[in-house]
Amino acid sequence: DFSECSDNAMRYAIEIAKHTESATITALYVMYPAESVDNNVYATFLGSNYLEERVAQMNTWVQRFDQQNSRQKVVINLLCQPGFPVSAICEAATDLHASLIVMGTTGTEGLELMLLGSTTGGVMSSSQQPLLIVPHKAVFRHFSHFAFATDFKIDISHAAIKVMQELMHMQHSQLNVVSVTDTETNAADRLTQEKKFSKKMGDIPHQFHYLHGSSAVKGVLTFLASTDSDGLIVVAHEHSLLHNLFVKSTSQSLAHHLSVPMLVLHDAEKK
Repeated sequence: DFSECSDNAMRYAIEIAKHTESATITALYVMYPAESVDNNVYATFLGSNYLEERVAQMNTWVQRFDQQNSRQKVVINLLCQPGFPVSAICEAATDLHASLIVMGTTGTEGLELMLLGSTTGGVMSSSQQPLLIVPHKAVFRHFSHFAFATDFKIDISHAAIKVMQELMHMQHSQLNVVSVTDTETNAADRLTQEKKFSKKMGDIPHQFHYLHGSSAVKGVLTFLASTDSDGLIVVAHEHSLLHNLFVKSTSQSLAHHLSVPMLVLHDAEKK
């Protein structure tokens, strides 16, 4: 949307692409139906000068990254289409077989918070692709410490794990696995959980931490601050319709308060 948040998200995406073999970026701009002269028919978008103007604006925006010498040889494709942000982003990511969706956020309250809940939260719950949420002041670091917040009830797809592993390796990241619970787990069950989790992590260096508390969000945020973490990884579990309607998920709650990037993975797709 040409905001500072989008600028920083693009910078982050470029850094990832530069360190990923044959990676390309598709910059997506979604035009609300109300932006057209005749918002009753989508075809008016496609045949109007408005679409051409937006594409030209996108070209100018991308050229700024060339001038900043940050893009280097990364290929950036442009996609401008009418629709509503959540569905358009999810559909584009699926059609493009995107490995990762990158979105910027202010991480503030008020209108921005409401938009985060409706757009980022909607993509988080509607798309199966890994989603990287980048706060507007976040900086890509080559040596970093990430926290992985988990309840150990995960069944992540192989593709999602691969994306996470590549991100961790390119940033030379150490991983702190943190679990917040208000119940006690016996040593044998804890060891079983850790072994199963470690198998999924592959060769990513990691260690386990346990916090006692009733609020997973507060516990994770406290852990991030106390360990000076550079990023967070969470798994967005599938919930019932009633849960999605009336209970704000932990992942979305965390996204509202973060000052570091958050990688959202998803449970394996329904069979």
